Amino acid sequence: MTFRKGLFLSSVFTLALCLSSCVGNKNASAEAGDAGAAVGGGDALSTAGFLQTDYKPIVKWLDDERFEVDYKHMTPQLIFDQVPLNDIFYETANLPTSAPPFNFAQKNISRRELLKRIANHWKLKMSFAVDASGKPTAVKVEG
Repeated sequence: MTFRKGLFLSSVFTLALCLSSCVGNKNASAEAGDAGAAVGGGDALSTAGFLQTDYKPIVKWLDDERFEVDYKHMTPQLIFDQVPLNDIFYETANLPTSAPPFNFAQKNISRRELLKRIANHWKLKMSFAVDASGKPTAVKVEG
């Protein structure tokens, strides 16, 4: 083999290697989120029917403010103590213990959208605990 042929073959090999590493997997972000890697949250999320109530203070708390969040390595046991979710009561039961961590960053999200993402990530059921008059007293979270 001549020097030129060797140089040409190594250039082709290097180019092929570089191009193959640039090709992405369409499902990479979904798989990364399932494994607990960072989730971008750029996709639209429907919150229709999620944590619905007529109690105005709770509706305002869930929807009116927008937040920037950057969660890393959150577990189901830690997530509800984080800002902006920590200023309401939660009744938790059967939370998963060996679940993949919730890593999530977004610059503009409501509490309702954030709770919906958490519920989807760990397959949690969320509803309201209510008092005798029908007013919500806590968010019930069940694994």
